[in-house]
Amino acid sequence: MKKINNILLLLNIFFLLYYSFQLLVSTDEFALKNLGTFNHAVAGLSEIIGIIFLTLSISIIYIWKNNIKGQLPLFLSILLIQVLIFLNFLRYIITDSPGETTIESIIINAFIFFIGGLVNFLFIYINFSKLK
Repeated sequence: MKKINNILLLLNIFFLLYYSFQLLVSTDEFALKNLGTFNHAVAGLSEIIGIIFLTLSISIIYIWKNNIKGQLPLFLSILLIQVLIFLNFLRYIITDSPGETTIESIIINAFIFFIGGLVNFLFIYINFSKLK
């Protein structure tokens, strides 16, 4: 069970760090590829979201090293973010309206957030009693 928890936590950290890195380090390229546009407002919002993802991944690392007991609100918050972002991407896919970007880029991002949310859901499900 501990090995499964470690894998799920590592995957959660990976997904959050992946997007954090994309949003903080490759802001211009990420915005152009995934949003189809770039300006300072888009860059600023992208960086803020990147900081949020980085903060959440650092929080998971801290909890992983210490104790998951009582951390259900944090993991539910991360799950909610992942589900809402996935649903937002799904809305663009269903309506086939990718805006200035490509539908393929939206599908890839939706898939990544779906998998991230699934991983987080499995972790919460397996560890629910410990997280309370």
